[in-house]
Amino acid sequence: MIQKLIDALIDIVLWVPRQLFGLLVDAVELMLIWIPEIHIVDVQGIFNGLGGQLLYFLTVMEFDYGMTAMMTALIARFILRRIPFIG
Repeated sequence: MIQKLIDALIDIVLWVPRQLFGLLVDAVELMLIWIPEIHIVDVQGIFNGLGGQLLYFLTVMEFDYGMTAMMTALIARFILRRIPFIG
């Protein structure tokens, strides 16, 4: 009997945060509709438009390795900041 009363009280207390969360989700969905779509027709055409000198520079400087290393470092920093007593 007491357990059912406690469960009912918990349901009543948690009803307000659930309703607020539902309203927040609905508001975010509405705002996402307002964001305009970006149409990129031909990605290959964009890369074909790069000059040979730029492609040579990116190859010599190993852009693909550098970008991978930077993204890995940023993700590792983000994860480490989430650990209590470290970040």
